Amino acid sequence: MLFLQMKEGEYLTIGEEIIVQVFPDSSTTARLAIKAPQEMTILRGEVRERSGAQRPKGLVGPAAAKPQ
Repeated sequence: MLFLQMKEGEYLTIGEEIIVQVFPDSSTTARLAIKAPQEMTILRGEVRERSGAQRPKGLVGPAAAKPQ
């Protein structure tokens, strides 16, 4: 897993077609702008997991608490 520290407005590319740009929202959160091909599905983790998908292996940090 790659860890990056980025400043406001900086970006990274994944391959030739995906661009992710960082915008701080507060002292603890950031907004991400993602440019990707329209046919590529992009989902937040909690939406993906709510649909029944498993949390991907190899992620760092605690998993969100599962609803009872």
